[in-house]
This record gives sequence, structure tokens and C-alpha cells, in this order.
Amino acid sequence: MKNKNFLQSVKCAVKGIISGFGSERNFKIYICIAAFFLVLNILTSSGLYDYIIFISLTCGVFAAEFFNTAAERICDSFRPEKDNDVEFIKDVSAAAVLIMGIAFFTAEGAVLISNILKL
Repeated sequence: MKNKNFLQSVKCAVKGIISGFGSERNFKIYICIAAFFLVLNILTSSGLYDYIIFISLTCGVFAAEFFNTAAERICDSFRPEKDNDVEFIKDVSAAAVLIMGIAFFTAEGAVLISNILKL
């Protein structure tokens, strides 16, 4: 059913965020990793653009994981048995999360190394 207004859309999105964080172990891991890098950013006196990079990539990882979780749930509900197409969809959606994770670690590594060298 389509939402009637913007507020309903926001409520559904918040419900989805809560459901995702509550049901997937990976979200808890990502929160710990993000918190660790946030502390490192604070300790190395990161600037505004460093935080923009951090927030953008952190949100990107979470968004990719939300899509991955949705794809897995859809696949499992329609094809609970082993299926090559389902395996492909799950693998490709997991690859999206991995690529965002690599981007996150690469950019954060560059930011932190740069900040450490400035100290």
C-alpha cells in the first residue's frame, strides 16, 4: 500500500531502520566500527570535510546493508530452497556492501593518516 503523505513515509522509513538494526547482527558491528573511527577522527582533530566524508561513507555502508538485507529477505521468502538465481542475487547485494566497506576503510584510512602526519 502506498503511503498517503510524507509523514507516513518517514514513519515507515524509521520503522525500517529500527527493524534492520534490531534483526541484523552486521548493523551492530557497523555501529561499533563507525564509533571507533569517529573517536579516531576526534582524537586526530579531523576537519569539517573529514567528517562529511565519514558521515557520507558511513551512511553509504548502512544503506547498502539495508538493501542487502531486503534482497535477502525477499529471496528467502520466495525461494527458501537453494537456487542459483537467489544465490547470485544475494552474492551481488553482499558485494555492494563489501565495496562500500572498502571505500569507507580506504577513505577513513587516508583521512586518519593525513591527520596523524599533521600532528
